[in-house]
Formats: sequence, C-alpha cells, structure tokens
Amino acid sequence: NYMLNMPCVSTMGKGPNGKKIEGFLYRYQKGEEVKIMCVCHGNFLSPAEFVKHAGGGDVANPLKQIVVNPSPLLR
Repeated sequence: NYMLNMPCVSTMGKGPNGKKIEGFLYRYQKGEEVKIMCVCHGNFLSPAEFVKHAGGGDVANPLKQIVVNPSPLLR
C-alpha cells in the first residue's frame, strides 16, 4: 500500500493566525525535492510552503519546523 510508505508530518504556525496542519511526506529520496501533501486541501507543497500554510511565515530552515510522526496506519 502506497500510503503505508508515506510518513506523516505536521507543523504549527506561530502567532494569532497560526494553526497546526498535517500532511504526508510525499517524496524524500536522495537528490529529489521534498514535497508534502497537505491533508486539509490535498495540495503538494514544498517544506517552506507547508510552514507558511500553517501561518509560520518565512523561516530560514523550514525543515526544522516540521515534525515527522509515526504513520497512524502502522499503529
């Protein structure tokens, strides 16, 4: 199952417009750009776009703002 191989990720935006959003790490192989599928809209986003989507604004290293969670399908 393809979904079993997609780690769950989340980030929390800062400030009054910040919210927690979740997604799936879509592409994470060496040499490929990381993409995250946002759960709320089904859009594919870069890590920077994913953090902005949560209300986090521009950050120097967006990957440090993203938490990789165990897949709920594996529990």
